[in-house]
Amino acid sequence: MAEVTKGLENLQEAITACQQASTVVATASTAEAAQARSVLAGVLTALNEVSDKFFLKTMMSVPPTKACKTEATAVAGLVADQKWASLPAAVEKLEKATKALVTKAKMDGTTIT
Repeated sequence: MAEVTKGLENLQEAITACQQASTVVATASTAEAAQARSVLAGVLTALNEVSDKFFLKTMMSVPPTKACKTEATAVAGLVADQKWASLPAAVEKLEKATKALVTKAKMDGTTIT
């Protein structure tokens, strides 16, 4: 049985929070929700793409996956509370955290010794 590392655990929690937010945003009709809908779709795609990377099984993955989890949870909370005015800034932070994780996960030429 494969061991679930903290990085993978954080990533799964981030994906779950994004999926929950996406579900609510899909039914909302505000401009902020429409913008968040497309960003969340991109974030989910990116998170799912890196989910099978070896990087997530290392301790180096914990800080960037924790950042993604934190930001995704914040977005999900704002969406659940329907605080649309605060959503664009939170979505932007989530997008930045996701890009940082993807960049680290796809580092070519990194040797783990």
